[in-house]
Amino acid sequence: MKSAALKKALYTGAFLFWSLLTAATVLAATETAEVRHVLDGDTVILRNNQHVRLIGINAPELGKDGAPDQPLAALARDRLAQLARGQRVTLAFERERQDHYGRLLAHVYLPDGRDVEEILLREGLAWAVAVPPNVGKLAVLLAAENEARGAGRGVWDESVYAPTPAEQLTAQDTGFRFIEGTILRYQSHRKLIYFDLSPRVTLVVTREDWKKYHRGKPTDWVGRRVVARGWLTDSKGRLHLRVPLPAMLTWRD
Repeated sequence: MKSAALKKALYTGAFLFWSLLTAATVLAATETAEVRHVLDGDTVILRNNQHVRLIGINAPELGKDGAPDQPLAALARDRLAQLARGQRVTLAFERERQDHYGRLLAHVYLPDGRDVEEILLREGLAWAVAVPPNVGKLAVLLAAENEARGAGRGVWDESVYAPTPAEQLTAQDTGFRFIEGTILRYQSHRKLIYFDLSPRVTLVVTREDWKKYHRGKPTDWVGRRVVARGWLTDSKGRLHLRVPLPAMLTWRD
């Protein structure tokens, strides 16, 4: 067990960090464009056929290659279409303007000024996610998510999205997930820090992310129970989940 003083220091540091981050100017540029089509619950297509991936959220996945839709995936897509299709929206960019698929990365604001991501999160049709360096609105988006979680709306009322214990995960359980376990040990490498939840499941923090966003020492995590969210990937028989920011962790102790 960690001391009360250590826990207080960790929580105070995290609060100050997010307060400063929220107060910073986060939008690098804006432009307006018309939404022609909605692809899914977190991606729209503009009139010029450019795809836009909404910053800071992840919606349930529509089925591909014969796989069924995840629960609420169609509802999230339809709600986004109801809000944005045919609208001339404002795209607000952060530090990274495109992803490796060539999609624009932007916050999408409706003509009346409402933020589409916040609406979807409050209605429980998406989860908040952190993908550096575009994390300037994370505190605002987490607050919207917390409103839905507290009310048990949408994804927060679906048992299929409950955290999966690390020891139950298999190579087929890749993709966006909430996973749960006790951190058994950590290993420090030149660029990465690994935190083992089981012999085959590991949380990964880059040293760059640790230096920028995390507080304390890696040893502070060992022995603690945690729920982590993010994209689970299979690498040589091991499952890895990258944790860029502490906001993607919920400590159970």
